Amino acid sequence: MEEYRISDDVYEQIKDFSFRNLTEEQELFVDKLILNKEIKERYKESGLCKGCKQPKTTVSWCQSCSSKRFQEEFKNWTSGNPEIDKFIQSIQIKANKEQIIEWIEHKNFENVEYLASI
Repeated sequence: MEEYRISDDVYEQIKDFSFRNLTEEQELFVDKLILNKEIKERYKESGLCKGCKQPKTTVSWCQSCSSKRFQEEFKNWTSGNPEIDKFIQSIQIKANKEQIIEWIEHKNFENVEYLASI
């Protein structure tokens, strides 16, 4: 299933609108330009992302751009275990603002207490 996206043309026409304070005329214009109900609601609730030119997931979060940034970093880290790497990467791609999982190198931890030996 293909994700609906607003076109660059639509972005250019509404990018300067204040999504929180749309005039009646602007709201009617947005309703005509953005046909997908979910995308339209996201725009009206959260505004546009300047990075990907799509409605943000929340006012301060763009899931699409965050997912892309995580994917660009996949090559720069590994846990040493491909299964754990795959798990973390799949979570990062789908993460929302409250669910971010980030890889932190063991050497960056201080005062590690080992509770059991393997």
